[in-house]
Amino acid sequence: MKVLERTKRNASGILIVEDSPTQAERLKFLLDGSGHTVMVTINGKEALAAARKEKPWLIITDIVMPEMDGYTLCREVKSDKDLKNTPVVLLTSLSGPEEVIRALKCGADNFMRKPYDDKRVLSLVEYIFANREIRDSEKMKLGLEIDLGGERYLITSGRQQILDLLLSTFMDAVEINRELRDKQQELALLAGQLEIKVEERTAALTAEINERRRAEEALKLSEARYRNLVKNATYGISLVGADGKYVEVNRAMVEMLGYESEAEVLLLDIATEVYRNPEDRQRFLEETRRTGPFHGIDVEMKRQDGKIITVRLSGREVRSEQDQLQGYEVITEDITEREHFERQLHQLQKFEAIGRLAGGVAHDFNNHLGIILGYGELLLDRLAPTDSLRKNAQMIKDAALKAASLTRQLLAFSRQQVVEARVLDLNRNISELGKMLQPLLGEDIELIIRQEPALGQVKADPSQIDQVIMNLVVNARDAMPRGGKLSIETSNVELDEAYAELRAGVKPGPYVMLAVSDTGIGMDKDTQAHIFEPFFTTKEKDKGTGLGLATLYGIVKQSNGSIWVYSEPGHGATFKIYLPRLDPGVQESAADKILSSTPKGSETVLTVEDKEPLRDLACEFLKGGGYTVLEAGNGGEAIEISKRYQGPIHLLMTDAIMPGMSGRELAERLQALRPEMNVLYVSGYTDDAILRNGLLIPGTAFLQKPFTRDALMHKVRAVLERKRGKE
Repeated sequence: MKVLERTKRNASGILIVEDSPTQAERLKFLLDGSGHTVMVTINGKEALAAARKEKPWLIITDIVMPEMDGYTLCREVKSDKDLKNTPVVLLTSLSGPEEVIRALKCGADNFMRKPYDDKRVLSLVEYIFANREIRDSEKMKLGLEIDLGGERYLITSGRQQILDLLLSTFMDAVEINRELRDKQQELALLAGQLEIKVEERTAALTAEINERRRAEEALKLSEARYRNLVKNATYGISLVGADGKYVEVNRAMVEMLGYESEAEVLLLDIATEVYRNPEDRQRFLEETRRTGPFHGIDVEMKRQDGKIITVRLSGREVRSEQDQLQGYEVITEDITEREHFERQLHQLQKFEAIGRLAGGVAHDFNNHLGIILGYGELLLDRLAPTDSLRKNAQMIKDAALKAASLTRQLLAFSRQQVVEARVLDLNRNISELGKMLQPLLGEDIELIIRQEPALGQVKADPSQIDQVIMNLVVNARDAMPRGGKLSIETSNVELDEAYAELRAGVKPGPYVMLAVSDTGIGMDKDTQAHIFEPFFTTKEKDKGTGLGLATLYGIVKQSNGSIWVYSEPGHGATFKIYLPRLDPGVQESAADKILSSTPKGSETVLTVEDKEPLRDLACEFLKGGGYTVLEAGNGGEAIEISKRYQGPIHLLMTDAIMPGMSGRELAERLQALRPEMNVLYVSGYTDDAILRNGLLIPGTAFLQKPFTRDALMHKVRAVLERKRGKE
């Protein structure tokens, strides 16, 4: 048995059982700061051994743990003669009726629901601490022993209420009282019939009176316990009158609505001052009349400060003996953060679906664009500078280039663009861009750059990162038509589990943060919900494509990062980008060499492309550059050509994905026969498809369709002039 940590060495105190170091450290720090002695263990098995040795006065334990869970630990503690009076509080994110009933059966005293509020934790611990002497009294134990379903249970001082269960406990006590009265009458009748002696009858009545008093005390105690449990519950609990006013509310309900006192809440008209939409109360009433006891009705409520929260309502009607409606007993759970997380997850799923759609059409679209772009270039070459058709041919080429750029943006959004990731220093990229940013912003916008000197490195495509920064800067400029301030900031950050739990798709760990903030017009919540969707724009017609932020989103996600926006109307906006931080010592990649003129050659190139127009176009480009060209429509033809051709084949330029035989399989078979042959893969497919075919590995030469003649000639020359396996 290993006790992980103990903060004091004096009398026994609080034992925390939590397998998450972060959660355990938070609780330890909180309670230790309040003067309590705190011990920490990581599972139920170690906790039980520690409890038997240290005799803590309170145990706070997680439920889901290795080796021994919280339920088992609770049962072991309650069955130990030296520990059975020790309060056990379960720490859990589960709060359904089944979990609470299970906890009551194993003897748990109360709950702290994750994520928990610090003040609520301290209040609960102080309440249990203040009632330790009462808990130790035998009278208290006898007064709370009740029968549920034929089994005996001891309801201890701080047990978390379940409304229906507590009410059934109350009714059990009333039933005890009724049975005592019936028994008293039965004994009196028997005494008269059997002519019991006065002394015996007096003794019997005295015993019955004493029994009745004990039952009444148990009933009063049960009511007091019920009140205490309701008062200290983590959920909002309320009694609502038929007139739409609160009759009684607990402290959690008061805090949930943002008020200082119960008296303030009792004055509220629920339909108009609590519900955001008054018709929601009518819907709530109709649902209750239709289904009886209700569970899981979600509505929006207004806090005193104007903030809107989403809550989940559960409860039942309260009726008189004459079956007249008197009101409603309601449990209210604040699910605002949970709903926010679910919306984030839905947004991510929607973006993924759009991305798959974009990737699905990219291949054929790129092939068609390649034909338009390539033959447009050939047409321009054959038209004299004074030819009247030259302008038309130039417009065809320009339109094809714009369409290709649009396709790349869609693929960047969908995270399926083929990228050349390198190890980067964001500070260097920002410094190089800074020279052109101020002229772009204009004189009425002040540019402020704050960079962390020891900024960690990230792995991303440098051109894409530049695109991200420029995109955010342009958007910020447009949001400040009357001038303002634009700040760009970098820093090293650590995202912990608590942060990641509230944001879908984020993993805890070290990150580099890039933040771009402006003092512009800002955005409302509805606009923020759509800004990363393709073709969504708030700009005027013909002032933007609506792909800027969508492209940015895809680039960040493709780099395994995340992006979040914080904005309010009239208060500007901040975009924060988090990219995974690399371990120290990773070297920055050298930039590729860029050739300034279109190179030519005389080597032999075997071109394999299943689309005949594209194959003809590539061959014409290569022949025009001085190369000897062999052409094939599929892998089988290419193998036959290789067998027949007696001279050297210096380069295999093949479509990556073809029917029958993939480009990779073809390359492996031909390189076994021609070891000195280099390979260049060409494809209009997306990153996902290329990855599945195992092509994006270090040293692999790749050219994305559609390509221009210059791009093809530069790439062919670069591959031919390098040694295989090295750049």
